[in-house]
Amino acid sequence: MFKQTLILSAALAVAVVAAAPTQAAEYIYGSWNGPKNAVIKDGVKPYLDAVMKEAGGSIKWKIIAGGQLFGGRATLAGIRDKVADAGGPIIPAFNRKELRAVNVVYDLVNASTSPVVMAGATAETMLLDCPQCKADFAKNNTHFLANYSTTRFNIMCRKPVTSVADLKGRKMRVVGALSRLIKSVGGVPIGGPPTKAVQALQKGSMDCIVGPISWLQSFGLWDITKHVLDAELALQPTPSSFVINRDSWKALSAAEKKAHIKHAPMLVANTVVHGYMAEDDQVRADGKKRGITVTRAGAGMAKALATHKNKELTVVPSSAKKQGVKDPDAIVKAHLANVAKWEKIYKTTGDDPAKFAKALWDEVYSKLDPDKL
Repeated sequence: MFKQTLILSAALAVAVVAAAPTQAAEYIYGSWNGPKNAVIKDGVKPYLDAVMKEAGGSIKWKIIAGGQLFGGRATLAGIRDKVADAGGPIIPAFNRKELRAVNVVYDLVNASTSPVVMAGATAETMLLDCPQCKADFAKNNTHFLANYSTTRFNIMCRKPVTSVADLKGRKMRVVGALSRLIKSVGGVPIGGPPTKAVQALQKGSMDCIVGPISWLQSFGLWDITKHVLDAELALQPTPSSFVINRDSWKALSAAEKKAHIKHAPMLVANTVVHGYMAEDDQVRADGKKRGITVTRAGAGMAKALATHKNKELTVVPSSAKKQGVKDPDAIVKAHLANVAKWEKIYKTTGDDPAKFAKALWDEVYSKLDPDKL
């Protein structure tokens, strides 16, 4: 009797465990950007919501933003060491030694004037046409999955700026290839994430910040940098909005991996169109009401920019070769070919995020093997 009762109790216990709902595996996405930043608000959050829904509740993503886990320069190391399972943005210029090949693509900031073209071409280059770029991330125990492109960079200053001559001697936050342009017009380039630059601007130890005009809102610069020199300086193409730890990726089921890849095109498209482009338009409109002075750059800046652009096609691969990148000219050639390809695609998609996402799926993401990122 006792034996029968024991067997019955054991069977009942097994049945209860089997009937209990499976607890979702929890993952952390970390970012140095604030929760209201376009990358998080318009890109990452909707993306992770879509992934979780697609996975049917088997995984749960939590976003920890605002630099609580790591800063901009430490993001790659934080994901590598699994401080967070995934994160972004990763700015290649912050990790030049670790992401040497990636910086070749990152430095080609003048390849197009369209954020859609730049984002599409960069996704194709990074995911399909640059083995060294993928190897850079692999060496840091990570997978690159999604990028975005900013809108055009402007120069936003504490004091009036109306021409190239006004830039001489001014200390400006700028990273990557644009540092060479700023130096060529007499400015003093200073690196670092925009969050640190805001503090320096407030203290008066920095004069200007170079970035999309939407940063006036994203980083609370409305009352600090009220003078903008509007020039098509660059579009930063390779900030990585979603980079995931390789061990965290391996732990996902096949269906969960497919969900992450399936929705990645909308992550790219939403960040670019609903995020940066929409915010850029809104900030330009709001700026008039907030006393922001925007001056269109004249011939002096156009001349400096044209000279810079021509030189960069030689400077970028030459610099990369010194850094140990093998055949950087091949990376430049592949990326510029993809830019030309996406200029043609853009004639069909325009700035429509759904059409852009579909093109990204057809041309890039549908070709990915989840086990060979």
